[in-house]
Amino acid sequence: MEKKIIIANWKMNPQNAEEALRIVKGIAGQRFSNNVELVIAPPFIYLDLIKKNCGKEIKLAAQNAGWAERGAYTGEISSLMLKNLSCDYVIIGHSERRYKMGETEEMINLKIKAVFKTGLTPILAVGEKGQNDDIIEALTRQVKSALEGSGASEIGRLIVAYEPVWAIGTGLSDTSDHALSAALLIRKIVGNLYGSDWAKDLPVLYGGSVSGDNARDFIGQNGINGALVGGASLELDNFIKIIKAAGTNE
Repeated sequence: MEKKIIIANWKMNPQNAEEALRIVKGIAGQRFSNNVELVIAPPFIYLDLIKKNCGKEIKLAAQNAGWAERGAYTGEISSLMLKNLSCDYVIIGHSERRYKMGETEEMINLKIKAVFKTGLTPILAVGEKGQNDDIIEALTRQVKSALEGSGASEIGRLIVAYEPVWAIGTGLSDTSDHALSAALLIRKIVGNLYGSDWAKDLPVLYGGSVSGDNARDFIGQNGINGALVGGASLELDNFIKIIKAAGTNE
């Protein structure tokens, strides 16, 4: 069985290096199942600190990347810089960047291409904004626009995180059945673009108010390959519970 992928998205937290170190050492000090691929996505300023203290079993992700490799882009960080810092993954298209920072579909597409070019693995976040939105339209548009111009061989490195926006940070998690339906829809969209062979192996994660209490409901679904965890990843005991829930699905 392929590993379940658990990604901690710390967002703009914590507020000091001491707290970041406490969390990562608390995670690194645990023994987890070999069936879990554990990834931490801290703010940029903690990437080097986390890398030096997380151990070889924990992978590193960035929460974002610029689309240019170098140049006059004040405030941006390139995929090449992240690769040189030993990152493995980059989250692209998170809803908070789409709706709070104004990232467009075109910007997300450029970032995906830059991440692929550098050899890193993009974690493409997609999801409908409201509970009554047309999920087929939203996911089709987001996936197709993000991957436009990318080749099938590159898609073999892609991870997609389904995050219904209405469930992010609200405490209103989706149902596991609906999340599974969304994951199957995402694979269908990718299959229509690149062929069923690429789609069947595509890792699709769930994100949106994931907690230690509900993680197994989502991760236990055969068509869901793990979770992108926000606020709960900053609560050490809660996050450890999520990781262990993923390990029980061997």
